[in-house]
Amino acid sequence: MPLLIIEQQGISTQTVLIEDKEIVLGRSNDCDVILFTEEISRHHAKIFIKDGAYIIADLKSLNGTYVNRQRIVEHKLKHLDEIWLGSKCRIVFRDDIPKKDSKTFQDKDRHESKYIDQMEHVREEIEEVKNTLFKISKEEAEPTLQKTKEVVTPSIDIKKLTRTYRRLDALYKATQIMGSAHHLDSKLEQVLDLVIEVLGAERGFILLKDENKNTLVTKVARAMGSGLEANSPSMGIAGKSAIDGEPVLMIDRYADVEFGNRESVIARKITSAMCVPLRIEDRILGSIYIDTIKKKAFFDEGDLDLFCSMANQIALAIENAQLNMKMLEEERKRDNFRRFLPDIVVEQIISKGSAIQLGGEKKKVATMFCDIRGSSQMAERLSPQELLFLLNEHFTAMTEIVFAWNGTLDKYIGDEIMAIFGAPISTGDDTYSAVCASLDILKRNEELNVLRVSEGKPAFQLGIGIETGEVVAGFIGSPKRMEYTVVGDRVNSAKRLCDMANPGAIVVGSGAWAELKGRVRGSPIGTFKVKNKEQFIVAYEVKGLI
Repeated sequence: MPLLIIEQQGISTQTVLIEDKEIVLGRSNDCDVILFTEEISRHHAKIFIKDGAYIIADLKSLNGTYVNRQRIVEHKLKHLDEIWLGSKCRIVFRDDIPKKDSKTFQDKDRHESKYIDQMEHVREEIEEVKNTLFKISKEEAEPTLQKTKEVVTPSIDIKKLTRTYRRLDALYKATQIMGSAHHLDSKLEQVLDLVIEVLGAERGFILLKDENKNTLVTKVARAMGSGLEANSPSMGIAGKSAIDGEPVLMIDRYADVEFGNRESVIARKITSAMCVPLRIEDRILGSIYIDTIKKKAFFDEGDLDLFCSMANQIALAIENAQLNMKMLEEERKRDNFRRFLPDIVVEQIISKGSAIQLGGEKKKVATMFCDIRGSSQMAERLSPQELLFLLNEHFTAMTEIVFAWNGTLDKYIGDEIMAIFGAPISTGDDTYSAVCASLDILKRNEELNVLRVSEGKPAFQLGIGIETGEVVAGFIGSPKRMEYTVVGDRVNSAKRLCDMANPGAIVVGSGAWAELKGRVRGSPIGTFKVKNKEQFIVAYEVKGLI
């Protein structure tokens, strides 16, 4: 199955599997393969299948698409074609990994069974060594009176004992490293050094899958040099193992039919190489590759067995680390969302597992503004510390009420609160929730005013405006800093209604009133021409619930 091996300056080499579907490459977030290098267009090029062949086509990019240094509009790809998107993104097309067939799946099952047999064999060897050592110690402990008896010392296979100890020692050290409290990248560096040392290799690297981008990324490497280039045999072998989920062993390049005769293997003087998948049951996390250029230094089946056993331990630790990082990321998201959303809404968003992206969608919401009247005069009479304390007390109490009615805190604007009911999650009765929250806010403010006055502090007078209608709701800003908000004419109307509300009043627009008829007590207060709006708005004052 073909691969794209992508090199971008300042970014780790990526390996992308090309499946039997069209893929688009570019800077835009909706591309199948997102690139970050300068000179890349939003939608730069695409790769698709035509008449059984893989075709690359330029998508009218500004800086062009080149294959083997020739600018193309559309081109049929072949193994090791060099693709340039602009002049700073190099891609090598590899088509040397066969597609999986029924034989592949049979081989996969055979390897899985082999792994199980390996571990069982290790246990048997441990038990045998333990019994052997026990017998020896027992014979040495016999009383001198029994020396007349013929003592038969059990035969010991020193080579077998050494191999078993080597395997157990390597697995123990790998487990210690991967179980440490260090960051995953640091643990991968240490465990790769251990693998190279134990197996007598000279070079190596670890590829891990990026599930979000469906790519393979080099996480750590040792002494690879040009071995990590897109057209290197090392990347081809590692990519094959990471995709097929099967170990690759090139014992001797002179005798290996599949890899030994390749010009790139000969040119880099690789004597022997092997690569194994990092695998948890049927899920492949990546692969780990090692090789040597020493003459007459060959890896064998025993080395591959040990390599597979170590890889299993490494894969388990990688999965645990990734799960831990995922949990920490989810908790970070929860903390961010809790700043402006009630817990029940936060959990619904987290459970969907979708990434936060810039952009929005049309939604029908009720927007509420709550403003403190006479705050400028209050600021003249109070010290900054006193004013800040009162505002924080006010915002804390009112935000809790917004959350209690499943509202979303949009933002604090000076001494004003902006809240949304109906986005990102709608209760189905959002305007009524907004009015109920507003009534509770006025009631809670009266209770706080009693305390403020008793402590010699100024009382707060609030005006509230609400309007319901279609808005665009979503995250705006930049990828590094964004906030959830709503924009639209009905939002502006809610702000104007808040401005015209008397102290202690709730004023709603015609959109909100239409959804409240028969459920609230209130009356129209007139038709008004407001700032920055050409059309007049009809306003109603809500007195309470029916």
